[in-house]
Amino acid sequence: MNLKDIQQKLMTQEEDSIKLLKRFVEIESFSYDKQGIDNLCRVITNIFQELPVSIEELQEETLGNHLRITYGEGNRQITILSHLDTVYPRGTLEIMPFRLDGNKVSGPGVYDMKVSYVMMYHLFKLLRENKGPGDDVRIVWLLTSDEEIGSPSGKHHVYREADKSEVILVLEPTGGDGALKTSRKGGGKFRIEVKGISAHAGVNPEEGANAIEELVYQISKIAALADSSKGTSINTGEIRGGTLFNVVAEHAVAEVDVRVLIPSEAERIENAFKSLTVNNPKTSLSVEGSIYRPPMIRTDKTGVLFNLACAVAEEIGLTLSEVMTGGGSDGNYAASRGVPVLDGLGVVGGYAHSPEEFLWKDTIAERTSLLYGLVLSLIRKQHWHIDNIVN
Repeated sequence: MNLKDIQQKLMTQEEDSIKLLKRFVEIESFSYDKQGIDNLCRVITNIFQELPVSIEELQEETLGNHLRITYGEGNRQITILSHLDTVYPRGTLEIMPFRLDGNKVSGPGVYDMKVSYVMMYHLFKLLRENKGPGDDVRIVWLLTSDEEIGSPSGKHHVYREADKSEVILVLEPTGGDGALKTSRKGGGKFRIEVKGISAHAGVNPEEGANAIEELVYQISKIAALADSSKGTSINTGEIRGGTLFNVVAEHAVAEVDVRVLIPSEAERIENAFKSLTVNNPKTSLSVEGSIYRPPMIRTDKTGVLFNLACAVAEEIGLTLSEVMTGGGSDGNYAASRGVPVLDGLGVVGGYAHSPEEFLWKDTIAERTSLLYGLVLSLIRKQHWHIDNIVN
């Protein structure tokens, strides 16, 4: 059966796909909701245990558990990444329910990235029906529980699987028009805290030291660190400080987001934050944070893998493009281990992390067919290694 036939077959199963997706979406799994995420783990386990896979729930004490689902027992490993958590707190379903409107499917986490579970369900079924993946290959599907908050525990599992893998495929949503993601910026978060001296703004302001004014000075220095020519952006996203308008502010704090495309920029930015000094000597300054997610750099091996995906896509009449994105994923961590990563292999839709989040229903069959064809292409190269793929 060719890929076009596979796509047609999946389209006939569209109603079942939507029912399955609805079931996943209606289990709320906010990043800090351990109970919700662990419940989602149990549901996925119950659904996937009918397939010839081994399932391991990776325990966490405070955040949600992770899942590792393995198909095949060979020595060659292909790893596929998803995540269990969403950015939506429990109760969001009441104001943002799962909806199907023609070809449009909406709901919390529907696009980013619970539809990936549906894709993997079909992938494993197709492999079973076609007697894959073969004796020498295993496919590891890793679902982290904390990707939306930087994968503080999940990244260690990503590192572990990446070190054993020939290639990493990431089922994050596509770029806006369906593009695959071949590079991503790294991300960092910094907290700038200033302590000043409180005083009456009218009676004795000279005896005070305004923490807000000092923080504004620091923010101006921080903003100047941005360098668009190198893909480095700085955003002060939150400021808090002061008490009343007529009191010299004793305290102020800011949260700063940093995105970098080049590893050397991460070092420059971190050093710059560490080197900040006060302008007003009557104030004190505290800086915390780091570039916690490394950039995912497009390498020659990434390009070869993207070209392989393009060749597969042609079989279903699909033309692929590639894009760099400022957002991060677990693919960033995997790429830092030197393994080739192809990201954005999920479905087409938009408005992730917002009340308008949606996907196009017909792209479930389309992108699952692409994923299946890509996995088959990797499996069937008996002594496959990324260096040996020819364009």
